[in-house]
Amino acid sequence: MPYSLTFQERDGYLRVEGRGDRTTGDPVKNGRAIVDRVAMKCREAGYTRIMLVSHLTGAYPPFANFQVVTALEQLGIPKEWKMAYVNLDPKSHKAVLFSETMAVKKGFQARVFDNEQEACNWLNS
Repeated sequence: MPYSLTFQERDGYLRVEGRGDRTTGDPVKNGRAIVDRVAMKCREAGYTRIMLVSHLTGAYPPFANFQVVTALEQLGIPKEWKMAYVNLDPKSHKAVLFSETMAVKKGFQARVFDNEQEACNWLNS
């Protein structure tokens, strides 16, 4: 997987930091790999709140976006989980907001932020 992930257990949530370039390899496969790894780690450690801090760069194609959000359902992610996505790549902000819209329409508690403090406040609300 061309993305690197680091996990930090915080008080009440799992903080995941991702780095990489979306233009390297298959964006659907790479995005699903992130979802798979995060879901596995949450289940192992008992977390239901996740903050994904994304340093990913490059275009995020709509088809990949759709497939990655669909993976949440396919993996049986509980709708009660809260997922905050901190997008630090302004160029991909519209595409990432589309992910939020799709996830919310599917019944997930998901939200996109441009900074960690707002994401943390939302996770803890």
